[in-house]
Amino acid sequence: MESKNTCVEVFGKRLKELRKANGYTIEQFAEAVGISKSTVGYYENNNRMPDIEILSRIADVLNVSADYLIGKTNTTAMRGKMKTVCDYTGLSDTAADYLVQLVKNKDYGKLSVVNHLFNELADDYDFYAHENEDGEEVSESVLGALFLYFDKVSLTQDEWAEIIDTGDENKNEILKAAYKQMLLNQVTENVRSSAEVYRQENEPNE
Repeated sequence: MESKNTCVEVFGKRLKELRKANGYTIEQFAEAVGISKSTVGYYENNNRMPDIEILSRIADVLNVSADYLIGKTNTTAMRGKMKTVCDYTGLSDTAADYLVQLVKNKDYGKLSVVNHLFNELADDYDFYAHENEDGEEVSESVLGALFLYFDKVSLTQDEWAEIIDTGDENKNEILKAAYKQMLLNQVTENVRSSAEVYRQENEPNE
């Protein structure tokens, strides 16, 4: 199955979000960039990518980098430490800033949980196969289970049809709901087991 997060789709989504966030109507934005409003529509509906010159003009109008618009970075910062951190880790501005605030506030409890979840995810990817005996995707970590769940709930009808096709639309819907519930149950169970491991690892020494 092709990835849903293609360059064209990332560009269209981010362009539309930033245009609205900056208060531009389609007509106003088209005029500011020097393109037609129908072209803006093509971009936002994932039907076309701009050439380098127009991409540069769009980035200037929206005050972001071209790399952000096409998904090569997740930060809107143009320079400085935040851009370096986001480019290196792939985190968004919001995620990186949240971690920075935890450090500034010396909230070591939350930082400990964050590190626990990522250490658990690293072990999950290093040591576990992601299919059970029935060929279903599974994960041993909280974040891994969430990745699987989010991936499936964001699928389109056509993408679901590639996974589940009994020839009966009602049966397909029932199986789809059961599959998503199975993945959600996996998240819940992993949270329970992860919390117990975290509790044991952080018990005060007697």
